[in-house]
Amino acid sequence: MALLKLSHLKDKYNLTISKIAHVGAHKGQEVDEYLTVFPNVKINLFEPQTNLFNYLKEKFEDKNNINLYNFALGSINDSSNMFISDNEGQSSSFFKPKLHLVEHPEVKFHEDNTNFQIKVLDELGISNIDFLNIDTQGFEMEVLKGSTKILSEDVKYMILEINKKELYEGCPLVTDIDRFLNKYGFIRTDTHYWMDSHSWGDAFYIKRDLISSKRLLFSVFKNKLYSIEPLYRSLIFIRNIIWKIRNKTS
Repeated sequence: MALLKLSHLKDKYNLTISKIAHVGAHKGQEVDEYLTVFPNVKINLFEPQTNLFNYLKEKFEDKNNINLYNFALGSINDSSNMFISDNEGQSSSFFKPKLHLVEHPEVKFHEDNTNFQIKVLDELGISNIDFLNIDTQGFEMEVLKGSTKILSEDVKYMILEINKKELYEGCPLVTDIDRFLNKYGFIRTDTHYWMDSHSWGDAFYIKRDLISSKRLLFSVFKNKLYSIEPLYRSLIFIRNIIWKIRNKTS
């Protein structure tokens, strides 16, 4: 479920995207937006859950610019079972659910003993990926660790699902992701948590040399300020008022 609009990000940062890798594609809900905003883009969709992969095959079988892969991505070539969710697999994860059970008690999980194949993105020979979207329910860091070559050489922009708290056992927090990606020249500039109140959301990362020094400093300051939990709700309240004023005057 996309919380950040690619069209808005394109206008805001003057994005140029020719090849996308979407890890944890689910039912390909974002594909229409990809093709609307970037009509000539090439898309690579990765989805390990067989029923969802079959859905993707049927939906996109006539699209020559879309490649489908029925395996997960991680830091090493491996296989693992998953905790499958009953919301059409949207919350399924290699990690055991933890606070997810509290924030979304309506979603139930069962452990599937199927071994799902995991491969390393850097070893697949997919060149010139400039946009990476990772939605893997807590497994994002493992995907990134297996993508360090393309992070260094190709990727310019990313959208990741991030967590402020441990929604899945052992999952990285947004600060862990920030520190890791900082080593590869990325800064988090846009963040949207679900309903502004949950512990998970989407974050946009961009190479630091693609934005102005003013925008860079503002993003660093904003990330630190919004990470102070007692201030967070007040800041969101003020932000929403500013947005309403802007919409009325635009």
